[in-house]
Formats: sequence, C-alpha cells, structure tokens
Amino acid sequence: MEFFELTSIPQTIYQVFYGGITMTQLWISLGVAGGLMLVCLLFGGLGLMTMAKKAGVKHGWLGFLPFACTYFAGKLAGETTFFGSKMKRAGLYAMLAEIFCVVGNVFVLVLSVYLSRPEFYEYGVDELGEYSRFAAELVPEGMRWTVNCSLAMEIITYLAGFVQLFLFCILYNALFRKYYARSPFLMTFLCAVLPLRGFVLFAVRNNTPVDYDALMRRRMEEIRRQQQQYGQYGQYGPYGGAPNPPAGGAQNGGEPFGDFPDANKDGQTGGGDAKNDSPFDDF
Repeated sequence: MEFFELTSIPQTIYQVFYGGITMTQLWISLGVAGGLMLVCLLFGGLGLMTMAKKAGVKHGWLGFLPFACTYFAGKLAGETTFFGSKMKRAGLYAMLAEIFCVVGNVFVLVLSVYLSRPEFYEYGVDELGEYSRFAAELVPEGMRWTVNCSLAMEIITYLAGFVQLFLFCILYNALFRKYYARSPFLMTFLCAVLPLRGFVLFAVRNNTPVDYDALMRRRMEEIRRQQQQYGQYGQYGPYGGAPNPPAGGAQNGGEPFGDFPDANKDGQTGGGDAKNDSPFDDF
C-alpha cells in the first residue's frame, strides 16, 4: 500500500525545511497521503477491472480494494518465475507481505504519536539556545516498553519492506511481461519502488496480453537465422562491399524490439504511430 510512502514525502519536506514536524503537520501529511491513496486505488481498480474483462477473469471489482488488488494483480500475471522455479501464488505472498508491513507501520505510527507527547520531553536553554529532547524516564513506568518496542518494530518493518519489494518485483515483472512487453522492467520499477502502480495499471489497461517467452524465442530465432545467413563474413559480405540490409527490410530499421507488440487500444500489434508508443497517452 502506497499510504506510508506518500506520507513520508511531506514529512521529509518538513524535516528538511523546518527542522522537525509538529502534530498538526503530521495529521496534514496523513490526510494528504490518504487522499492520494484513494486516487491511486481508483485508477488502479479501473485498470485491473478493464484488464480482467479482456482476459476473462472474474471478480474484477477486487482491484478497487486495498491488499486485494495486489492479490488480483497476481491472478492476472499468472504463473511467475523465481530463480528458475515456478511460483503460482506470487500475488498471495505479495499481499501477505504488504499486510504485514502496513500493520507494522501503523503500530509504529501509533507508538510515535504517543511518545511525541510534550510531557515526555525536556526543555531548556544551553549555549546553542533553546532545546527539547525526548526523555525516556518521563514516560510512565508501565508504558516504558513502548520506547524499546517502537525501535524494534521500526527495524522489523524496515526488513519486511525489503521482502515486500522483492515480491512486488517478481509479481509486477510477470504482469508487465504480458501487458507491456516492450519495457516490463521500467513498469516494474514504477509499481514496486515508486508509489505509482495505480496510474501505471490504468495506463496499460487496454493493452492486449502477449506471451513474452514466445516473443523472446522468436526474436532469438531471428538473430540466429541472420547469423547463419551472414556466416563468417559478417554484415559486409564476402567482398567487403556495402552492408547487407537487415532481414526485416527497412520497416524495422534495426530496432531490436521491432517484433514486440505495442498492444494499442485497438488491439493491434506492431507498427502504429508514435502516439500509441507510450502507455501514458490518457494522462
């Protein structure tokens, strides 16, 4: 869920420009992040629902629900590969990791709000001016466990975030190998690392799913055929003349991914004008 990534943006701005963050600013950050998350869920849900209709997958409305949208993306992605082994439930594993991270972050947030109470801070003046610092001894004895627990949970959620990122990369790489074979790694980065998956899923919603492995096999066969054709003479022929034209004629112009379908809105593949080369035309 993108909520905590979106929350960290205004918090970082407050920390850099103002040297800290007040409770009012924290609540403003949470409100802004919540609104942006709803927008992401709406766009992502529309994208997943459209993709589900084209693929004949039922229950497309799951794309609008937090956590369930991750599981549903796994259904659309199908079987994924993990170090050469097949993984059939990448969406489920990614959803469970996401739930764990969100629960952990919520717990850390609650503890942080509690420990930020003014009565837990010491105030004074030194040679550098006025200061305020957290004093654990001011926390009631029955609640001092929250200090160590907050630190421990921050470490645990930080490590869990790496597991979630790893599973997200596996999941969305498999999804975009089907729905945007021209550049699945870029789309995976936007969805797994940056909080933009809702907009990316909406942008590729009308693409026709393809068999990425079959496309790669066809491309490799074409490369091998050209190598066999040129043989030991290379591309300049046996007499050192002008280079031989590529097997595909001038249409592909040497483009290494010319065989990859654009999967534009009309369901056509290959070719197309420049307008349909970008998945973000609707924005």
